[in-house]
Amino acid sequence: MENDYLQEEVNYAFFSFPETKEYFAKVDYYLKNNVHIQKQTRPAGIFQYVRKAYPGLKEYYRDLFEFMLTCDGQGDFEYFFIDFEQDENGKYRRGNIPLLNRRYLKDAYLVIGFLMLNIYDLDGQVEERHTLDGFLRIIREQYENYHVNLVRLLTKNDSEFVTDADYNTITAIVRSALEEFYTLGWIYFDSESGEFELLPSSRRLFLLYEKEIRNIEEIIRKNHG
Repeated sequence: MENDYLQEEVNYAFFSFPETKEYFAKVDYYLKNNVHIQKQTRPAGIFQYVRKAYPGLKEYYRDLFEFMLTCDGQGDFEYFFIDFEQDENGKYRRGNIPLLNRRYLKDAYLVIGFLMLNIYDLDGQVEERHTLDGFLRIIREQYENYHVNLVRLLTKNDSEFVTDADYNTITAIVRSALEEFYTLGWIYFDSESGEFELLPSSRRLFLLYEKEIRNIEEIIRKNHG
């Protein structure tokens, strides 16, 4: 019993940190809701707390919730997020996280994410301000030859023609995708002005889907509904 207590003290030393009372509940909420924690995360100080507590937090979530607290990036581009292990069939073990806390990106949102990173982040730079209207304009201009295919890919509409209603639908899908990315902590998004800023953790999508992001134009070109 005594040894078990000592082991707990070693693994979960962050419970004794003076900052734990201020930050741990928020960290726990963020991580269990798939939010990424990085320098830009609020409240100020939470990122440095996770950095300091990371070894113990990693053990805590592995032992009690069966998921991995993972760190990626370096310096000001470092970020923390929960990750899941794959079983022998390639399916992800979701650990002891309630279903209501699990987030699954819609296919259309993934496509928007691929477009966003292809356009703004293939050079690895982040933290530049962009706008929703500017993003939509670039999509229209850069994929002008694939309008019908892109509409089909995003709206699941098999029509041979692109209408104003289709563009309105795409605008709504892009806005919803940006709002979802904001919730996940991948970007900062001001829903009123339409301004958004890619954050370091947006690179996680690139790491997961580099091939698709680099070849998004080919994916759109080949899409036939």
